[in-house]
Amino acid sequence: QLVFTTHDTNLLTNRRFRRDQIWFTEKDPRGATHLYSLAELQVRNDASFERDYIEGKYGAIPYLGDVRQVLPEEEE
Repeated sequence: QLVFTTHDTNLLTNRRFRRDQIWFTEKDPRGATHLYSLAELQVRNDASFERDYIEGKYGAIPYLGDVRQVLPEEEE
């Protein structure tokens, strides 16, 4: 068994993986991370997984918000 993570959306294809082999994580407003499989969603086997993911149909869209809150302040 092999488990890996990637941000390469080109791998989201039904020619490479089954729906039960694709998993997403998403943080809720409290900062807790939730893990769910594409098989848990109502998705057709012939759907374009990559396009639908980028369009936000599966959730788990990366969102940093205000980056200034994360980065240290620059001294003048």
